[in-house]
Amino acid sequence: MPHAWKVATMGRQSHTVEPMWRAEDEALLSRLEDERILERLWLAATGKREPQPARAAGLIACIAQIEGGRRAREDADRGELAPLVRFVHGAPLAGMAPELLHHLALHLAHVAEAIGDESPEAASDARLRSLAAWLGLVQERNYLYELARAVAGAQLSPAELERAVEDAALDVIDGLGREAEEGARNRTQRARAAWRTLTRVPEACRAAGLATSTDLAGRAMARADSKRRHALDAALSSIAEAIADASARGSLSGDALRLLHPATTLWSWAEYDEAVERFVIDQVSDAAWELYRGNRWDDLRALMATIDPLVDSLCRRIEEHHEPMGYLAACAHMLIFRAETATTLSEQIALAEKALAICPSHRNARIVLCSYVCRSAIHTMDRVGFFVGDKDVAAMEAMLARAEELNPTSKSLGEARRRLAAFKQRAYRRSP
Repeated sequence: MPHAWKVATMGRQSHTVEPMWRAEDEALLSRLEDERILERLWLAATGKREPQPARAAGLIACIAQIEGGRRAREDADRGELAPLVRFVHGAPLAGMAPELLHHLALHLAHVAEAIGDESPEAASDARLRSLAAWLGLVQERNYLYELARAVAGAQLSPAELERAVEDAALDVIDGLGREAEEGARNRTQRARAAWRTLTRVPEACRAAGLATSTDLAGRAMARADSKRRHALDAALSSIAEAIADASARGSLSGDALRLLHPATTLWSWAEYDEAVERFVIDQVSDAAWELYRGNRWDDLRALMATIDPLVDSLCRRIEEHHEPMGYLAACAHMLIFRAETATTLSEQIALAEKALAICPSHRNARIVLCSYVCRSAIHTMDRVGFFVGDKDVAAMEAMLARAEELNPTSKSLGEARRRLAAFKQRAYRRSP
């Protein structure tokens, strides 16, 4: 349908007068409509009414140039924005025109910046798609090369231009790393969005149509892993310094619970990263041994309760993947500390068995489990009534055989064997 002012001119033109509605006017109208649609798209993504740069409306114009986007743009012009939102946030990136990929990369990065403090999950989704668009541009190469040459002119050599193109996506990853590091100590939502995106770089590679075995994907994933580790190290370093100070003052066992609490919150913030689990187990060991040797069971119980989820997570990694091998003994230590503070014998046995399953050669686990098994056998013999069956005796002998296998020199084993001898001598033993 012709626009109102276009209609108003109709009928006034003669064959000697140039038409008043020109191609330039149509282009201006289309651009203004694109700007209006972009403002509505921005509002839908961010919940904010903010003027957008006029050049950013090129995103809408690029979308309208392809079959899948033309209809979405027309629907948006009629007031139905959902198809355009779906296109911007979910259309396959592989095969998109480079100019459209560039607009999407910039638009989605701005969206993530706008919502990073309120919605880290949505911000990470936007950052992920923006990074995928950059990876697609680097893979295509020509568009970015020509753009860099047009901007830099003679300031860069062809080799420098090539390097700039190669590093375009890595620069984005570096920016995510800086943002994650700056906010990791204070656990900010914005930094969490950046952190989460760094963990999802393989996903971004797949979204860009890159096999994770390609050189570009490998460099992107390696850079993201490095930046993620650096951000965590920066956050953990202050905790390690505080623990070292407490150890030097001789107050480590008393301060450990307070000092390790930030690490447990960092673990949740960092989406249960293994590096935090290793750090906590490394740092808690000295304090736990002090409490253990001092028979400060309530303090040890409180300390273990704080780090139990991290210990359990690292134990699962060992059970499922047999990694990290260097933490077999450390995890077994933590389980034995927890066993020694457990309130029931059955729980103590279960935890000691788990420690031994993780680290079969763990000496302390074998000693402690032997004492538990002997104690359980004695309790069982005490509960059996006057009439003792052959199966009762066989069960007790099996338990003490296991105890002997674990620790043949145990004092508990000697006492249990004496009790078993008396158990066998009961006057009215019968077969079941």
